[in-house]
Amino acid sequence: MSLTRCFKSAFVLLIFATFVPATARQTASATNIVTAKIKLNDLSMIIVPVSINGAGPYDFLLDTGCAKTIVDQTLAAELRLPSVGEKTIVGVLASNRAAVVHVNSLSVAGATVPGGEVFSSGHIATVAGRVRGVLGEDFLRNFDLLIDYRHQDIRFESPFGSMAQTATGEHLPLELSGTLHGKPTHNRLVISGHIPEFGDTPLLLLLDSGANFLTLFQANLGQSSNQQENVQTGNFNTWISSSAATRTIRYLSLGSHSVPNLTVVTFARHADVDTDGLVPASLFKSVFISSRGGFVILNPSFPKSR
Repeated sequence: MSLTRCFKSAFVLLIFATFVPATARQTASATNIVTAKIKLNDLSMIIVPVSINGAGPYDFLLDTGCAKTIVDQTLAAELRLPSVGEKTIVGVLASNRAAVVHVNSLSVAGATVPGGEVFSSGHIATVAGRVRGVLGEDFLRNFDLLIDYRHQDIRFESPFGSMAQTATGEHLPLELSGTLHGKPTHNRLVISGHIPEFGDTPLLLLLDSGANFLTLFQANLGQSSNQQENVQTGNFNTWISSSAATRTIRYLSLGSHSVPNLTVVTFARHADVDTDGLVPASLFKSVFISSRGGFVILNPSFPKSR
């Protein structure tokens, strides 16, 4: 697949917004683990079945890099979700105003979070096909989460449950908030990484299941980068054209993990961000995320009894 074709479908949205904390509802399972099957498109974007106020399920893009859940405005109208105003979405390439609506509950296969505010947009990403929304960290943070790309399923559990206790592997610290223009940003999954070609300074990278390229927010990628070309990207149709440069790096290190021979991308134009870049979750066979525990395990192992 050509770079331009990939970027026509790429989804690299960051949203900086505050969400009223919600407590995850307990499930009836004896192990308290809820498993949902996921669908992956050719860019390894994750599609999950989401119910809203008990209606559905509807196909949503699961995006750990998106701080706020977004519902397609047509679906919001169908469900008669009450409007509570507008807020600004800030993304990689630009910012945009979006409506805010209230939901009574969001649920994936029985893993449920009570009501709160979500965005409503008429320009939901088409990267995953005809999705009806984007499920963001305002929902996901309420659970310990295992994304299993190999078996194409996702597991939700109340924090500090059996998965957190039995998962083995290197615990990489998570930064769950940041700062932008002196104001806090929330619902972040930021880990520290290192790319030798760009020096010894650690890079703060957003762990993003909605990105399909390692992306850096810097002026250039050095003399070894390829010629810039116009590509299409972004969650909103108004963010359709930007110039990008690419470069192949020897490896990306995240703790003791090393991912070799990666293509890294940088945009000539982007909005303000609170990280150095995005690292796709799909680089790994599976990812365990404990927001409450403040750590992530890449390619975790579990007892064979699982």
